[in-house]
Amino acid sequence: NFILAFFFARILPKEVYGTYSYILAWISVLGIFALPGMDRAIIQSVSNGFESSLISGLKKKIKYGTLGTLAALILGAYYFYNGNQILSWAFFIGAVFIPFINSFQVYNAFLLGKKEFKTQTFYLILSQIFIALTLIAAIFLTKNIVYLVSIYLLANLIPSLIFFLKTKFTAKLTGPEDAGITSFAKHLSLINVVSTVSGYLDQFLAFHFLGPANLATYTFAIAPPEQIKGLFQTIPDLALPKFSERSEEDLKKTIKRKSIILFVFAGLVVGIYILLAPWLYKIFFPRYSDAVFLSQIFALSMLNTPTTFIIPALTAHKKIKKMYWFNIVSPVFQILIMTILTPIYGLIGLILARVIARTFTTAVSLIIYYKT
Repeated sequence: NFILAFFFARILPKEVYGTYSYILAWISVLGIFALPGMDRAIIQSVSNGFESSLISGLKKKIKYGTLGTLAALILGAYYFYNGNQILSWAFFIGAVFIPFINSFQVYNAFLLGKKEFKTQTFYLILSQIFIALTLIAAIFLTKNIVYLVSIYLLANLIPSLIFFLKTKFTAKLTGPEDAGITSFAKHLSLINVVSTVSGYLDQFLAFHFLGPANLATYTFAIAPPEQIKGLFQTIPDLALPKFSERSEEDLKKTIKRKSIILFVFAGLVVGIYILLAPWLYKIFFPRYSDAVFLSQIFALSMLNTPTTFIIPALTAHKKIKKMYWFNIVSPVFQILIMTILTPIYGLIGLILARVIARTFTTAVSLIIYYKT
């Protein structure tokens, strides 16, 4: 991903990359319809012995994903009516992929539920390498946004389909079906609607208020910290199968200690990154030197790590009510503060809003989890 960002920064004009990021943000948001919560539900279900959830989960994701197709077609028609051919065609093409692009990734959840972490990691690495090499080749051949979006979608779909089929044919999908998996997946997906929108709202605000070039600057300001944070983002999925086997009381005793350890580690990483950021951008992203200070501020958001353990702990014991609270209160606060600060202070306001919102999320997560 770092190498991919290097080539994007060197080759694509800011306006092109900003528009490209805007389109992909929309496609990710419309993926809400394809039951994104099904992946966590499959991990929980498979870890409890319901291996047939791989197939039933896929069917449900594709079925509901067609609603995302309809939404993308409406969005494409809107831009076509307003004379923006690039955005309209990009959304028309995206509409074809939305039901499938994330659906076949249920193999990933299945492998996590089976605790086959080595195989899951191997498939993930191969997928990322394939996507990166495909996109790097693409940006050398074309700067056309519609072509780039199409290639991105194909590059994501192909390895997912291949590894799904491989997992399906090698796994023994025996045992009864989990009758409650669809209901649980709907809850998890609905819970995450507001948080998903808030997660991409920053790109929508930057595109509409500040323009595609500033969106590109913002994207590269948050990219390195977000990539580093990826070290922590794998923890919830890895922890979920183990958390599902432990009692709630036992988890509450250990999560405090784990969160403190992770906080200290994150603090060291943040300090090192802030010192190295100017050098990093000068060498690898010279076109985005105006993103250095923004990136250093955004790096502080990596200190908010307790939610890394709290989310899988709530999911493991199906604490639906608490999950609704967590996934509504925090995202709503983030939406409000970004909407207020971005038009007033521009990019720095958007960055500060993200840092403040993540700090707020940490406080809320601790209160919700430990409140009886």
